[in-house]
Amino acid sequence: MKAKFFLISALGLSTLFGCIEGDNYVRFNDYVTMEAGLLPDTMILNEPYNLQIRASAPNGCWYNVKVYLNVKSDSAYFFSAAATYENHGEPCTQQLVTHDTTITITPKVAKTHLMYFYNPTGDPQIRIDTIYIKAE
Repeated sequence: MKAKFFLISALGLSTLFGCIEGDNYVRFNDYVTMEAGLLPDTMILNEPYNLQIRASAPNGCWYNVKVYLNVKSDSAYFFSAAATYENHGEPCTQQLVTHDTTITITPKVAKTHLMYFYNPTGDPQIRIDTIYIKAE
């Protein structure tokens, strides 16, 4: 009898807590648009270069906008930006949510570097820039 009561209570509580957020609640993480500042055609070996990046989400339901750098090799850099979308059924404010960041890159090998920028709404979605590295 106690087990049956516990099971019914647990089922009732889980149903209650499942409804607290409401049927219109949505929360997920996804990629967002980003723009990189102008890149040089050439960089000097072992000299740092500051890359300016702005990531943006389309409305006020987005937050926690971040830029990510994934270094795949000594000469391949993959950039992306992501944010969290959360909505409880209300209209989203019409504002651009942005995050500006500076990423410092210091080339360690004297060979061509590839910069990959992922933009989910871009055409093409992956922009590839080439930077030549010279030793001085």
